[in-house]
Amino acid sequence: MAQGLAIYVVTNFMKTIILIAALILTSICTYACCETTGSTVLNVSLVNFNGSFSDDHAVDLTWFTMMEANVDHFEIQRSKDGLNFQDIDSIESKMLITTNDYQLQYKYADFKPLAGKSYYRIKIVGKGGYTVQSPIIMITNNIDEGTKIYPTVVQNNMIYVESVKNLRETTIEFFDLSGKKISETNWENLNGRQNAQVSKNGILPTGTYIARLSSNGQQIKTQLLIVQSH
Repeated sequence: MAQGLAIYVVTNFMKTIILIAALILTSICTYACCETTGSTVLNVSLVNFNGSFSDDHAVDLTWFTMMEANVDHFEIQRSKDGLNFQDIDSIESKMLITTNDYQLQYKYADFKPLAGKSYYRIKIVGKGGYTVQSPIIMITNNIDEGTKIYPTVVQNNMIYVESVKNLRETTIEFFDLSGKKISETNWENLNGRQNAQVSKNGILPTGTYIARLSSNGQQIKTQLLIVQSH
């Protein structure tokens, strides 16, 4: 009877160990997945997902895959709050029938990053429709650092815009306090100092005006100006 009890205890102990092992394997499927969808097996491990700013004010994303098989494409997703993500682009898998590489590297540049904090993740889409999400990374875009609009007291209808960064598709707009646009000046790239006229015809009543600087369609700086006409 004692022998039968011992066998019973050992058997239940082994069942518990097997159940725990199964739960652990299931929990790590987000980072390394091998899943069958119909007759297609998605096998991929995504590692070293990183992001950084480049000199031309873009967010450069890089990641590696290990033992990639049956991956159709990668969807690049971005979020302002870390909860609600939107697809901004996609990249096809580099794995072909003739590819023998154990590790593949992918790169993507977001040339229109959000101002402030933003979040990125990669969605791996298999040929059978199965998807896996990467970990989330956060990027802080302090685009207004090193950017100046001066002088604040304008006497000759001319202001200067200065940036230590390379800002793409830059626009400075001038408004009166009612919100009416007076003028705008555009630069394909702003790096260093540029000048702009508040009024294109040179005629502007004395008063307070607003200068608004944008890059890639995103507002990055607002400055009050006191215009003194002569």
